[in-house]
Amino acid sequence: MLFRLFAENGEELFLVGGYVRDRLLGRETEDYDFATSARPEVTKDILESNSFRAIPIGMEFGTVAAVIKTDSGPIEIQITTYRCEESYRKGSRHPDVVFGSNLEEDLVRRDFTVNAIAMDEKGAIIDPLGGRIDLKGKVIRTPLNPEETFSEDPLRMLRAFRFACRLGFSIEKKTLEAIGKEHHRIMDISRERWKMEMNSLLTAENGEEVARVLQMMRDTEILQDMIPRFREMFILNGMPQGKAHYGDIWEHTLDVVMNTNGDSACLRWAALLHDIGKPSSRTVDEEGNTHFYGHEKIGSDRVNETAESFRFSKKEKKCLSFLVKNHMRPVLYSSEWSDRAVRKLAAESGEYLEPLLDLAQADIAAHAEPYSSNGAARMAELRERLRRLSPDTSRRVLPRDLGKVLMKRADVESSSGIGVILGNLEELVHQGILPEMASPRVYLDYLAEHPELRQTQHI
Repeated sequence: MLFRLFAENGEELFLVGGYVRDRLLGRETEDYDFATSARPEVTKDILESNSFRAIPIGMEFGTVAAVIKTDSGPIEIQITTYRCEESYRKGSRHPDVVFGSNLEEDLVRRDFTVNAIAMDEKGAIIDPLGGRIDLKGKVIRTPLNPEETFSEDPLRMLRAFRFACRLGFSIEKKTLEAIGKEHHRIMDISRERWKMEMNSLLTAENGEEVARVLQMMRDTEILQDMIPRFREMFILNGMPQGKAHYGDIWEHTLDVVMNTNGDSACLRWAALLHDIGKPSSRTVDEEGNTHFYGHEKIGSDRVNETAESFRFSKKEKKCLSFLVKNHMRPVLYSSEWSDRAVRKLAAESGEYLEPLLDLAQADIAAHAEPYSSNGAARMAELRERLRRLSPDTSRRVLPRDLGKVLMKRADVESSSGIGVILGNLEELVHQGILPEMASPRVYLDYLAEHPELRQTQHI
């Protein structure tokens, strides 16, 4: 219908970009992008005069959106005027655009040949730049000289990696070399655009592809531009981490990324950054053993820098910081942990418990044998104990005012002392020795009979 409406108004309309690419690859797609000869105000008029609600999401850039009703439900489309020139000012999220007059002029200005394929109303393919050949060869290539393409919009360098990762494609040699030459231009791009592309890359389903592309990003130095702390890690290239590891810090990091699930952006970010504090904490003892004491705390500070740089939300920062800061806790689990210690891990982790366990399990799997196998067995035991001991860690078991009552007692000297007492009483409730949510007097009487509960945590 849209094709007919534009034709009746003397305008051209073609499906372009992701829709055509994914159709040719036999992949499902939700990208419905059109290119048209109509100027944006004309596109808006055509839509509105035919009872479509036009959404002027970027009129100055040539783009008008609309929601189209179909038998399978509503779909959102975007219709963009042909472009013959497009560039981004430093730090800008929006392009400076010069409108074009024909389809081929528009296609040649696109980022990659696989995205520079069009389809007409009858399904005929328009492919002046060899995009289908590159689809068949699984290659990412720019239509123009790659240095020119990347100078127009440096974000295309990140998009090259993102497409290579999600499609399982290679990046053509000259295109990859151009990224190596132009990598510094990524600093001209807004951080929000960095985050959008990196999130899409890191959440690709295939962890091996994510690791492969991250290595390419390191080799071209674009990764270090965006996350400068990695330079400290890469200085230690090839240096062993100790007998529990079989590679250096970066090799281990890539293995952890491969072992994690791409459903969670926070988890994949944490896998990428979990050991970013190791270079600053590295020590070697008198016997030549390498240690990284406290690297998780240093790493938490480092990831906060990265989260700020990428404009993470407060919720995203909290998730990333918690996972990195605490990733060693499940790793160091042993069967000697008391039930209280297991419950404490669950209670303090809250909504982050499952991603924390997943990160720790991926970390353990990236160790050398027998550490990997032994660690996997410990993790299985920890998960089983958590399932059994903490079905609802958010449930209150002591009366809310018990802490205030304890504060008034002369024999409790500090808030930390109150914390010790409350923790011990809570554990006794979990063990069935004390009742839940009883009167404060019940717990005070028990405390009077067992003064040792005021002095040490029984975990």
